[in-house]
Amino acid sequence: QQQLFNLVVENYIKTAEPVGSRFLVERAGLDWSEATVRNELRTLEEEGYLTHPHTSAGRIPTVKGYRFYIDISKLQNSSASKAEQSALEKIMSSVKEYEVGCKALAKAVVELSNETILIAFSPDKVYYTGLSNLFQKPDFGEMRMVASVTQVFDRCEEYLPRFFNDVDATPHYFLGKEHPFGEMLAVLAARFGKNGESLIALLGPQRMQYKRNWGLFKKAIELI
Repeated sequence: QQQLFNLVVENYIKTAEPVGSRFLVERAGLDWSEATVRNELRTLEEEGYLTHPHTSAGRIPTVKGYRFYIDISKLQNSSASKAEQSALEKIMSSVKEYEVGCKALAKAVVELSNETILIAFSPDKVYYTGLSNLFQKPDFGEMRMVASVTQVFDRCEEYLPRFFNDVDATPHYFLGKEHPFGEMLAVLAARFGKNGESLIALLGPQRMQYKRNWGLFKKAIELI
């Protein structure tokens, strides 16, 4: 079941398409029959790790499923590539003014991750970049979803003081109702600064590259 679960999550992250039993048998090279795979997927759905859109027989992860995937992925072993680390280090070493450097670093992480970065130097001093990345993803194809997320960003200064209390210096993924930016998003956040007065968050759809984003984010935290 865990092997099937991982295949569903990783293929859905890659394709944004629900994953069905036929795909798993024919494309993933499994030795089990479609009927066996279908039964195991049904069990994973009954246990709350997967669900399926009403228009598709394929499965997609639930919030519970993504949390389980994060927990078993050993994210602490994920790192940015040497080239990516070098590029980020170069940015911070070339800028003398601290906040300017943080913003430049955020833009670089956005380009590498294709996600969105928010930096709150304090709850009422907020900078974000890469918002267009979010809305170019198939997860936000409907205008009502775009409008909903945009409203959250427009009012994020209202939500941030409470979220600050949930975040500490150790990077952590927040999913679903665990953060104030909308249940369709996943948020990787940590505090930084001398007294932890600032916050940095990477935001994207729940269908995001959790391991890769962790490595990039971890390096960014080291540099700021």
